[in-house]
Amino acid sequence: MGEGKLILCVCGGGMNTSLNAKNKITDYLQAQGIGDVEVVHALIGDINPYRGRANMVVVWMTQIDPTFDAPGVQGMQFVIGSRKSKQALCEQIVSKLNEVCGG
Repeated sequence: MGEGKLILCVCGGGMNTSLNAKNKITDYLQAQGIGDVEVVHALIGDINPYRGRANMVVVWMTQIDPTFDAPGVQGMQFVIGSRKSKQALCEQIVSKLNEVCGG
């Protein structure tokens, strides 16, 4: 069995912004009836075990790291954005995850 779908929320110094993103994404997934996605928050220093993982999208609460070699989006809208922009970002994340996972 392969790895399941994962949304990895990453922040730089503390856990607050990535936890905020995780909670918003989890609420969105539940509201949409999407139950086959794991959402994890982590410090940037703790993400190396996820490197190279398939079926993953990274939500960067810091600057996007193109060397991480995973599809990603900038997630600061979860902290400073409107309700509408947060909804749009969740839709973008799920769409990108579906692309990565082949449907």
